[in-house]
Amino acid sequence: MLGVGRVCEVYIGRQSRKPGYVDQEFGFVNDNPINFTLRQLHSVFASPLAWGIMVAVGAVAGITGPFSTFDQLAPAPRIAYWMAIVIASYGAGTVGATLAQSLILPKGGPLLARIAVPGIGSSIPVTAAVVLISWLFFPDLSDTGLSLFELYVYCLLISLALMAVVEGVFEPQLERRRAQSAQETAKAPKILERLPKDMRGTLSHMSMADHYVEVHTDKGKSLVLMRLSDAIAEAEEVRGMQVHRSHWVAAEAVSAIKRVDGRVLVMLQSGHALPVSRSYLAAVRANFPNA
Repeated sequence: MLGVGRVCEVYIGRQSRKPGYVDQEFGFVNDNPINFTLRQLHSVFASPLAWGIMVAVGAVAGITGPFSTFDQLAPAPRIAYWMAIVIASYGAGTVGATLAQSLILPKGGPLLARIAVPGIGSSIPVTAAVVLISWLFFPDLSDTGLSLFELYVYCLLISLALMAVVEGVFEPQLERRRAQSAQETAKAPKILERLPKDMRGTLSHMSMADHYVEVHTDKGKSLVLMRLSDAIAEAEEVRGMQVHRSHWVAAEAVSAIKRVDGRVLVMLQSGHALPVSRSYLAAVRANFPNA
């Protein structure tokens, strides 16, 4: 009796469920489980895609009449029955899965736990919703061909299977899309726009070369006709600092600070070494105390 519309509940609901009622980036609670569950219920029912899937699934089930409903119900009541089943299981599954997840696994957990907790949590209210709707159409539940226990087992297995698909397939895809989107939307430093396209990569360091600035990225180096101070201004999106009147370095590119033959050098992951002038030495040591 569990509507296939439960698929859209899990998939669409989980897309808006990140990072959960606990903000995993900053680590603080921004909502309680009840309010968070209500917000999730509202968000999934406000989705046109969810409604489209529910109507389509309900219509297909109403026309085909699974579980003997084709023989026991006329076309109009049959479609109404399956529409109600799909919508009710959609809402009940959202409430059960979200509430269980936010109460038991607010910060996530092992894969098996992320499957079992919302799966079991959703199976109970989904079963209750299906039973209540079935009673409206079938006063004797045995007419459906399933006992109450069989119905619950059926709902439980489908809930667990759907959560396994969500956590094992959909969720990794969504994470990759989120990471890719964040990477694409991150503002690149303006200085990179001056470089040939094949040289535009992660900014490493910049050095003066006569009237030019030698801009180094993880894809190579390129000369740009400009002052170092202007180049540094165009690299403000990248965390870094000037270490010499002729050199600027990105913080992520630094591997160590060493003294060689009486000179302090900034050692880069690329293998380059940049001198540190006395006027910048205190700032370098303050910014890279562990290097």
